[in-house]
Amino acid sequence: MTLSQSRRNQLFIAGVSSLLLATLWVIGDLPRSMYYVLPFLIVALWIPALLAHKQRDGGVLWNTFFGLLGVGVIAVVVRAVWLIGRG
Repeated sequence: MTLSQSRRNQLFIAGVSSLLLATLWVIGDLPRSMYYVLPFLIVALWIPALLAHKQRDGGVLWNTFFGLLGVGVIAVVVRAVWLIGRG
């Protein structure tokens, strides 16, 4: 996959995910702390798309950073969905 294809895919995923998270933010019945976390989460979705050239370099440090960022995003989304489902 070329850099432009990778960036296009990541921008598409970040855009759709940001739209879904913004919808969750507006209509979700979340604790106050989650409302403070969701804006940072939306910004975190755009970091891999903006740094796609660093992912192509294949450095261990960058891959670890992007992996931990992805795990963090998934953990917060799962927690938000669990809180909404519980309430």
